[in-house]
Amino acid sequence: MTTVATSSSPWELGATANRLATPTTAANYRQKVEEAARGFETTLVRQMLREMRNSSFDPDKQKSINTGYTDMVDDQVAAMITKGNGLGFAKKMTEQLLQQADVAAKIKAKN
Repeated sequence: MTTVATSSSPWELGATANRLATPTTAANYRQKVEEAARGFETTLVRQMLREMRNSSFDPDKQKSINTGYTDMVDDQVAAMITKGNGLGFAKKMTEQLLQQADVAAKIKAKN
């Protein structure tokens, strides 16, 4: 059973390693990290879709596109692409963030 340090911010991974979490809190921490990683993956895919759409070689075509609707379409397509297993970026990011938090907690415990 792994315990992690509780923190209000994912940017403070392991910063408060002296306060060990209960297994329930560790599960909640993991879920929060997974949600943040999934959100980041969705944002990344959305930005890639927008850049692909904006890189049209026909300048007249770019002017005729209604950006309000295309932004909504990009949002929905990004959400669909990252739903389920997504591209795998969120999974790897979650693994690395949790591993960093575990290492930081172990280092803090030794000191």
